[in-house]
Amino acid sequence: MILARVTTRHLCSILIATWCQIDLLSELPRDRRGRRHSLVVILTLVQAAVVGGATTFAAIRYWIGAVPQHVLADVRARQSPRTGLYQAPHPDTVCRVLEQLDPAEVDAAYARYRTAQLADLYDTEAGEPVPVTVDGKSHRGTADGEHRARHRMAAMLAENAITLAQLDVDGKSNEITAFIPLLDQIPDLNNMAISADMMHTQREHARYLHKRGAYFVLPVGGNQPGLFDQLDSLGWKDVPVGWTTYDRGHGRQEIRTIQVRPAPTSVKFPHVKQVFLIERHFWDLTGRPLSCQAVLGVTSLTARQAGPRRLAELARGEWAIENRNHYVRDVTLGEDRCRVRTGALPSILAVMRSHAISTLRLLGFTNITEGTRWARDNFEHPPIALGLNI
Repeated sequence: MILARVTTRHLCSILIATWCQIDLLSELPRDRRGRRHSLVVILTLVQAAVVGGATTFAAIRYWIGAVPQHVLADVRARQSPRTGLYQAPHPDTVCRVLEQLDPAEVDAAYARYRTAQLADLYDTEAGEPVPVTVDGKSHRGTADGEHRARHRMAAMLAENAITLAQLDVDGKSNEITAFIPLLDQIPDLNNMAISADMMHTQREHARYLHKRGAYFVLPVGGNQPGLFDQLDSLGWKDVPVGWTTYDRGHGRQEIRTIQVRPAPTSVKFPHVKQVFLIERHFWDLTGRPLSCQAVLGVTSLTARQAGPRRLAELARGEWAIENRNHYVRDVTLGEDRCRVRTGALPSILAVMRSHAISTLRLLGFTNITEGTRWARDNFEHPPIALGLNI
C-alpha cells in the first residue's frame, strides 16, 4: 500500500473514470441557473465519507462540512471568487442532488469501472474460470409502515467479495427477471463461472450464460421438480466422494463432502456437463449430531475445467458472500440501520457502500473495519483510496 499525496490532476482523472462514464454531467438533475458545484465533486465527497466509515447521512454531512481546504482543492471544489477559499457543497444540496439521480445510470457507470479492473485481477481469456456469484439483499432500514424494504441484486467476485454490478429489484420474488439485466452490465462474461441460489436455476439463464461464453454452477431444488427427481435417482451411493472439508466455529463442527459425476445425456437442462451432490453434516463441539443438509446441482464446466475440489469452492462462494459482503455492509457500514428512504438516496448510498468495500479490499485491507479506521484517521486517506490507480 502506497500512501503518497495524490495530485489534483491524477485524482480527478480517476474520478472521471469512475463516475463520469455516464451522461450525468450533461444531464444534471438541477436547473443550470445557480448551479455552483460539479456533480463529480458532490459524488466524490459523499463516496469519500462512506470510505471513511460514515454510516448515516448525518455522518456524511458532518464529514463534508469538516473537509479541509487542501482536500477540497484536490477534488476541484468550487473556489469563491471573493475570498479565494474552496467551498464544499451544502448538505441540503448534496441530499437534493443525490435523491434525483438515476440509480440505473450510476449502477452502469460503476459496473463499467469495476469490470475494467478485471484484467489486473484475472486473466479472463485463459486459465481457470473467474468465480462470480449473484445474490440479492434487502435494505431493512428503508422499510416503513406503508412501504416494504428496498431490494438490490448484485454480481460479485466470489473469492474477495468485490462487487462488479448491481441494480434495484422490486422485491426478492423478482430477482429471476433481473438476472439477465444485471449481468448485461458486465461487458465481457467470457470465462466467468456464475453461481447463484436455486431460484436462478432456469433454462433461460443457462442459455444466456452459454451464449455469452460464461459457465454456471447452480443448485437444483423444488423449482425444477423434474430435474431434481432425475438427479436424485442417479444412484449416488456408487459415486465416490471427490473432496471433503472440515470447519469448526460458531459453536459447531461441519464436514462438507462433494460427489461429482458426468451429466447423463438425458438430463433435462441445457449445456450441463457435470452434476454434483454436496452433503453437509453438523455436530456440536462435543460431537453430538445436530443436522445434515444435501444439495444437488448442475454445472456447464467440464471435469477438466473444474474437478470436485474446484466445484466445491465455486458452490460455496455463493454462501460465503453473506459473510464477506452482506455482513460487512450491515455491521461495519450500518446499511440496515440507515433510515434514508427519499428518492434515489438509498440506492446511491448502497452503490457507494459496495464501492467502499471493494476499494478497501483492493488496497489490501482484509478487515473493512480496519480500512475505514485508516480512512477516517486522515482526511487525505479517502481521496487516496479513491484515486490510487490499482
